[in-house]
Amino acid sequence: MRNVIGEIQKALQLGKKIKRPTDVDLKIYYGCGTTRQPGYINVDVRNTNATDIVAGLWELGACLKGCCSEVYMSHVLEHFGSPGKAMRKGKNDVLGAILSVKKMLRDSGTIRIAVPDFKILCQMYINGEVPLYPKLLGRISGEQEYPENLHRCVFDDEFLEYCLSYCGFEDIQRWDPTEEDFNIDSSFDQINGVDTSLNLKAKIYKKGIKKYLTR
Repeated sequence: MRNVIGEIQKALQLGKKIKRPTDVDLKIYYGCGTTRQPGYINVDVRNTNATDIVAGLWELGACLKGCCSEVYMSHVLEHFGSPGKAMRKGKNDVLGAILSVKKMLRDSGTIRIAVPDFKILCQMYINGEVPLYPKLLGRISGEQEYPENLHRCVFDDEFLEYCLSYCGFEDIQRWDPTEEDFNIDSSFDQINGVDTSLNLKAKIYKKGIKKYLTR
């Protein structure tokens, strides 16, 4: 794995694409922050004690085109801009981020996403269960203690599924972080025992590969 990390770092510096590794199941944990996930290459735009590679998603997508079996983003997608009614696909927008991940994935690759569940957070507020401050506000707008920690979009099931489908992903389903061999990150988020993270995963089928061939 260390050799692959070095190869990716070098390719990013040169603005080149790496060759698809044949001996490594390449999985990316993008937006790792200060949490490392075992079995993943841990990437963030900030250099922390958890990062293997410092890179932006757009550059990473170009470098790892067709190389990854999975890309995982935990409470990252909300930091990208809303696509708006025009369904913008720019590098700083939600759809652009999803398409960058799509570019990285090989046939039948998985995108794994966790975002704050706007519907649950709103229900908690409207029902008077939790005040806006201090617990809800940061989950909706980001803590904003550093420039990147600003939320620019919100999601419920329907909207996140729509974004994934719009970008060509299929087999969209919920996933439970407690069933994965994960270190605790934001996908585990709860308030008063209620799950407040919306966790979805989906597959991309390229080059005419049919679902029944991959099951």
